[in-house]
Amino acid sequence: MRSTTLFAACLVFGLGSVASQVNAQEICRTAGFWGTHAGTDKKGSTNISEDVIRAWLSVEDLPLNMFPEEKCMENPDGTVSCNFEPPGPAGSAKACRDAKKNNVTLLSLPPDEFPEGTMEGIQICGKNISVEGHSSEIPPVVEAICVSPSGDSTLQLGRQLTAAALNCILSGGGDDCTGISDDPDDPHWIEPVFADCNSTCAVSGQGEEQLNSCIEKLDCFNNGGMWNEVDPLAMYCQMEVPDSCHDQPLIGTVMSDSGEPEGPGPM
Repeated sequence: MRSTTLFAACLVFGLGSVASQVNAQEICRTAGFWGTHAGTDKKGSTNISEDVIRAWLSVEDLPLNMFPEEKCMENPDGTVSCNFEPPGPAGSAKACRDAKKNNVTLLSLPPDEFPEGTMEGIQICGKNISVEGHSSEIPPVVEAICVSPSGDSTLQLGRQLTAAALNCILSGGGDDCTGISDDPDDPHWIEPVFADCNSTCAVSGQGEEQLNSCIEKLDCFNNGGMWNEVDPLAMYCQMEVPDSCHDQPLIGTVMSDSGEPEGPGPM
């Protein structure tokens, strides 16, 4: 995978923060990770999933900074740099299990469950995945990600899309993966894959073959693999990838939807 030049933060807690320009690898974690790190139920846990969405909202439209200051900082150029290392224990494991057991999923709820005025979030399968709940006590990110492995293919696709969006946001590509693995010579090329699969998920009645193809490609990306349809003798998802995004620390910079800083860069 390519390296992306980001304005990343070197966060030194208690001693202040310094922003500097570095070459940062793309960052990715599995859907399972994002689903179980969306709460603070255990001592020392961090709600990483919702904090990433809050950082995204902070650089997009909201006039007030929503990100947790102990984990994230605003840079002079309007980007937000976050450091979630170490990630700590899973803080929403029980909520994730409950969502699976009770078949609670935000992606299957009818439109009238989301009244106007709901806080913006990431757009997945035509639905808004925000940091606010609705009628359920289970966080929206958990509802979107924690679905039964043997369940509806559309819900499985929504699960992988939600995880991919969180990975892309922390990698500086926004919630639509702008610029992430966008080299035409890269067989992974996640930006158009994400766009096509997110559109596919939003339309009902899609064929199982198309849905499953999207699930496999996005799951490959979220696990740090590389998709390969060029070599007929190779497995489509190749996991032996040098400098895999899955091996990178959870330290990244969130940019606006343009994928570029919005103001003058740091001095």
